[in-house]
Amino acid sequence: MPRISGERRGDGVQAVVFALEILEFLAQQQNSVGVTELARAFDTTKSRMHRHLQTLVGAGYILREDDTERYRVSTRLMALGRAVSDNFELTAVARPVMRQMRDALGHPVVLSRPVADGVNVLAMLTGQSTLEVGVKVGSTIEYHTTAQGKVALAFGDESTRLRVLNGTLAQATPQTNTDPVRLSDELTEIHEKGWASSPNQALIGLNALAAPIFDAGGVFVGCVALVDSIQFLGEPPTKDQIALVVDGGRRISRELGYRLPREAAA
Repeated sequence: MPRISGERRGDGVQAVVFALEILEFLAQQQNSVGVTELARAFDTTKSRMHRHLQTLVGAGYILREDDTERYRVSTRLMALGRAVSDNFELTAVARPVMRQMRDALGHPVVLSRPVADGVNVLAMLTGQSTLEVGVKVGSTIEYHTTAQGKVALAFGDESTRLRVLNGTLAQATPQTNTDPVRLSDELTEIHEKGWASSPNQALIGLNALAAPIFDAGGVFVGCVALVDSIQFLGEPPTKDQIALVVDGGRRISRELGYRLPREAAA
């Protein structure tokens, strides 16, 4: 472990680097570690080490065992690691399928995952049109205004669906569905047919067609969608467009280990 010496007062970058190295060290240990051992490993003082440990405990990334006064990583840090791993796996698995979808009909293809306040865009492949249409990678789009968000509400966590339906449904365009009763009925229909579209609901002139992605345990983890102008992705979408996006979601799900009931029984 590199030696970190002489932390300058007010040097926030140095403090962040030190904290990250402490987290990395603790994550590699099979057992909890005491202050003395940590100070020795980093060739620093116990008082300085204790100060950084208290900061990490306060942030929820490590835990202090009251009986032994030793430290270990928390479930919050482990969950963060799993989330990063899962997102990386989802994107890596989905890209070949997304590329084939884009090449088949020429539409932009978007991969998203659910987060607290909507769906977050993980990846996007631009279409084959001379005019570029799409969404920004890293952006979060609202649940009720997009096909991706509606798929997440229809197939995802029930508590999220109830929270959205009982909350304020902002009107992005005149055609945005802001009636919770109608939205609930729409989500039931989406769950039954296996896909969703959202013409003119997030932006006038734009439509999306999305299908769900499930992991090996059958848990909803994301969605794949075609996104294009109403001119090229109309309402209702064509049979070819629907078949392409539903098949894309199923293929990505299978790559993640998911099997439909009839496939699992075979």
